[in-house]
Amino acid sequence: MADYDPQQRTRTLARIAGPYMLVIGATLLTRQSSFSAILPDFMADPGLVLSTGAFTLIVGLCILAAHHHWSSPAAIAITLMGFAAAIKGAWLMIAPDWGADATEAIVATPSALTAAAAFELLLGAWLTAVGWFAKRPA
Repeated sequence: MADYDPQQRTRTLARIAGPYMLVIGATLLTRQSSFSAILPDFMADPGLVLSTGAFTLIVGLCILAAHHHWSSPAAIAITLMGFAAAIKGAWLMIAPDWGADATEAIVATPSALTAAAAFELLLGAWLTAVGWFAKRPA
């Protein structure tokens, strides 16, 4: 069995998270006008919110179980993404009304969606570069 290599684990998770963030950012930009209808409808379906929360929680916990170190900027970003996913998933399961209120506030502010899209695109591009194109350390 191969030894645990934290740098390789970070690169592997960056290869997954980077393209995912790029797609999320592009979706926020290209479908921005439809989110005002999609997100409130989504939050109005308790079963959908509960199941989404459960999947989001398990993804966050998987990231944290596999990656919980702070040795580089990319490692910090991956670990923080794990914490954010776990917290968001738990929040959707335990207190979905808070999520509905936050969703309503963001949808009512188009510049917030644009800022979120820009953040997702920048983070996604950086993590994609770290995971797929950066040279492996010797």
